[in-house]
Amino acid sequence: MQPIQNILTNDSSGWKGRVLIALLVLVFGAVLSLAFGFLKLPVAAGAVGVVCLLALAVRRPVWGLALLCSLLSVEGIYTRNLAMTEIRLVGILVFGVWLAHVVLYGKKLQINRTFIAGLIFLLWAGISILWAQDPQVAGRYYGTLAQLILLFLLTINAIETEADFRLVMAGLLLGAVASSHLSVNLFITNIIERARAFEAQDPNYYSLIVGLALFAGIYLFSKLKNIWLRFSSLLLACFLVLPLILAQSRTTWVATFAGIMMFLWNTKKRLRNILFAGLVVAAAIYATFALDLINVTLIQRASVLTALRDRGSDRFDIWLVARRIYADNPVIGVGYMQFPVVYNRYRSETVEIRNDLVPDRATHNVYIKAATEMGTIGLALFILIFWSAYREGNLPRGKIPWISSVLLVFVMTAGLGITIMESKFFWLCLALASKAQSLASQRLALEETR
Repeated sequence: MQPIQNILTNDSSGWKGRVLIALLVLVFGAVLSLAFGFLKLPVAAGAVGVVCLLALAVRRPVWGLALLCSLLSVEGIYTRNLAMTEIRLVGILVFGVWLAHVVLYGKKLQINRTFIAGLIFLLWAGISILWAQDPQVAGRYYGTLAQLILLFLLTINAIETEADFRLVMAGLLLGAVASSHLSVNLFITNIIERARAFEAQDPNYYSLIVGLALFAGIYLFSKLKNIWLRFSSLLLACFLVLPLILAQSRTTWVATFAGIMMFLWNTKKRLRNILFAGLVVAAAIYATFALDLINVTLIQRASVLTALRDRGSDRFDIWLVARRIYADNPVIGVGYMQFPVVYNRYRSETVEIRNDLVPDRATHNVYIKAATEMGTIGLALFILIFWSAYREGNLPRGKIPWISSVLLVFVMTAGLGITIMESKFFWLCLALASKAQSLASQRLALEETR
């Protein structure tokens, strides 16, 4: 009989034994519950299936992370009898699986400089709550921010190899493509004016996930060896241009364009790739006209892409109010998540804006949010996160992975028009960008030792 201490070893027989024992216990428990009438047959079968998948994921937590990423495009659906979304429930399960993996396999916790910069920013955000006018609101969102830091930690630890990185990118791509029929169908049936997976979902955040999945498809095309998988990834990425257009997020359009430009800059055959990218966009625009997918909202939003004062959002006026808030609190800000709280007071004092501006507005700019709520100190710490991700691997300029640069440009540009600080998209992009550099640094060090 195998010694008990071998259960915690890292050899293949050890983990197979652990998984086998776990499966036997769980299946036996479900059968007993079914026999005594505790569970109905479908519930028992579903419970066994889910728990078996979780037990298998203990060996490779990256599979759980890939599943989590595949669900990001449908984030916002609430589970029954639980005060949380389906993505949060899956996130909790995946995080628990990863912790079990760390304990059972004795893995060392990986902490990079970007994570440390994020922790410092989190600490300053918590300190700023001390002078917040509404600490309850700040405390609720602060808990969310702390959970997102844990998502960052989970990502950089679950991804151990470049194969793991490709798996996560595949999860993003397949999830966005699988949910795209929902968004396009809702748009075609005129149920909603802007495409997203379901009516209650924020189209801006949906479009960001679609844009991220588009870059995932391009990455897989450049890294996979199988020609069928490569061109399938490219075709799926090209298809995502359609729901990206129909989501009508001008900020995401600009951010995606900036990311594409960064990608093209890092390619060798730039002219050919620029022509191909232009052809894909032209084909997507033609498809929207040919399929009669153009509505008034799409035309209006596209026509005022660079105009700040032409719509009811009035972001420019909001930023004028933010300027006054920052001028009164330049060093430490008004406190984390306090911009909507103090906005009404400063709005009445800003004479150069419209009188009918809607109260309790968000900043619509993540940098202005950091500056007004946490002052110059908070803004500097926030920018430090990006710099840490950019210099994570201490790589020479020519050795920095293009996917890392593209993701950083994409997320930094998206922050100019969308408040993304408390979103999974933001911290996942940072984690993937920094992890890509870490993997490249490891590969470079291995090549130098040969």
